[in-house]
Amino acid sequence: MLHGACPRNSFQSNPPLPLCRAPKHGDARPWQLSDRCRSCQSRTVVRARDRDAVQLRAVAPLVVTVTKELVAPVMLVTNGSKTMAVTSAELLRSWEAQQLSIVTKLDGSELVPIVNWGMGRYSGVGLVEVASPFPAGADVTPVQIATICATVDTRGAPAALVSITQNGSKFERTLIPVHVDNVDSGGGMSDDVITRLASPIDASHEGALVDGAILFAWFPPDPVLGRKSEVLAVAMAYPYRMRTFQPRANPAIAELCGLDDLGRALISAAPAPKPPELLEVTGEIVHAKGDALPPVLDGLDEYRQKRERKP
Repeated sequence: MLHGACPRNSFQSNPPLPLCRAPKHGDARPWQLSDRCRSCQSRTVVRARDRDAVQLRAVAPLVVTVTKELVAPVMLVTNGSKTMAVTSAELLRSWEAQQLSIVTKLDGSELVPIVNWGMGRYSGVGLVEVASPFPAGADVTPVQIATICATVDTRGAPAALVSITQNGSKFERTLIPVHVDNVDSGGGMSDDVITRLASPIDASHEGALVDGAILFAWFPPDPVLGRKSEVLAVAMAYPYRMRTFQPRANPAIAELCGLDDLGRALISAAPAPKPPELLEVTGEIVHAKGDALPPVLDGLDEYRQKRERKP
């Protein structure tokens, strides 16, 4: 059973949206993201997805330091003073960490080397350790760990895969609007999810490269929980090659993997509390005089002697 499909008439009450205009040659785009729109349907659906969301700036190119060849898209996440990146381990396994850097300017002019990379708890997840903090004014800005969704569940919110493409020496973030569906093993009555699939809304994205892309969701406000609208990173994508399930008209292009490995890798140890400071005190013990109360044991010796004198 497939979950997440929209009701057949769920959009009937929405007012018609204007048709999208095909961009003319030489038109300047005010955004950095590209969705390679080739149909009016894709343009109308993407209206719910903000291409200028600051959270998307965490997606950066990982390149070969010498040639600046694109290796993988990575998403940078920080917690306290620690910053790490996540991407597909399959794209990393052919490279040594010393050969790779993260591009901080999309024109390829600035790089930050990585220290090391390793496998996450899930076999498809690669975790990248960054060597130094990112400079101010860069095109890449790591997100806080609070921007990572705790579950791989978009709750029906608009979602899109964000990746990186290379054009010569320059790089560009691409946005692929998708439907997200859960496939379970119990005819819709089971919590045993076999896989989570992302299907492109526009058929022109069927051949898109999605390995290491990050799934973002644009969640609406939730007055019950007191939450404002927010953009969260939900999952990492890797190609769906089995083609066993097809929950939508367009074939699924990606399987989704949770990002909880980042929570384990970015645990920040709390500073140990300082022990109480002990001060050395010197002085003499003296008997109190005046109106002060007598010591508790005064008269004890006299009482003991009286008892001993009794026959």
